[in-house]
Amino acid sequence: MELHQLRYLSAVAHCGSAAKAAEELYVSKQAVSKAIRSLEHETGFELFDRDDGMRLTENGREILVHAEAVLRELDEIDLYVQAQGAGARQTESLAIAFKSFPLDYLFFNKGHEAVALIDEFVYRTPGCSVSTFKMSDTAILNALEEEAIDLGFVHGTYKRPGIRLVPLGPVETRVITLRSNPFGRRASVRIADLEGVPIRSPFDFDLFTNAFITACHEHGFDPSFREVPLNDEAIDAFCSGGGVHLQPFDPRMEKAYPQSVFLPFHPSDRIELPLCLAYRETLAKPLALKLVGFIRNGMRR
Repeated sequence: MELHQLRYLSAVAHCGSAAKAAEELYVSKQAVSKAIRSLEHETGFELFDRDDGMRLTENGREILVHAEAVLRELDEIDLYVQAQGAGARQTESLAIAFKSFPLDYLFFNKGHEAVALIDEFVYRTPGCSVSTFKMSDTAILNALEEEAIDLGFVHGTYKRPGIRLVPLGPVETRVITLRSNPFGRRASVRIADLEGVPIRSPFDFDLFTNAFITACHEHGFDPSFREVPLNDEAIDAFCSGGGVHLQPFDPRMEKAYPQSVFLPFHPSDRIELPLCLAYRETLAKPLALKLVGFIRNGMRR
């Protein structure tokens, strides 16, 4: 049994297919499939039920628990070795950009899991420091191409040559307004319900906004975007007048803004795009690649 087999097992289990795991690991699908078959031969039982995609069997789930424990221990050893040698090295800084409002609300105000992992990585890696910036998705991707930043968090799976994206989980966008707004009595919202409704103009015409505009066009109307200053007082006044705004949702926001309602889109109209960690495929700092792996593994725990 070899370590790369355990890494491939973990990747397939979380990605749901050998092809997606191979893409994430920068190896061929054949290499992943061969490693899984070899591991099954060594253990003497099947790890995946291939009649249902690549779903773990009961034995596979048990092996995965132990495999990921081993991989975490290896990460610990790697970080320890880095720490012991840090005294002889200069401090190395990583520049990380987060998508501007509203996603930065989840990061900076609510302690998103990815931010906690960055803090943990810095704490456990002497000689490492982090500078953070807020940008639009497009600005983040441009900055990566120009080598102005090392990592960036974006909303959606953009296609840029030389830029690698690691999905970290879906981000649900909801329709937000005041409880006093007529929409406040609804359980959910359909795209068609928003025809003629004033919608606060998005800060960044990103993939979600473009997908939303396309969905509105499919229902035969243009969304009624309005410019609204980016502060709570102005947004509340806008919503009091019948307006709404669209924002990535975190359950903790309901406690922070009890006067507001956070309405999900109807399942048939829901638009969910993943939060992705973006970095350069080439010329990336070794420390940046270690942080990518640390975040990815940490969010799988």
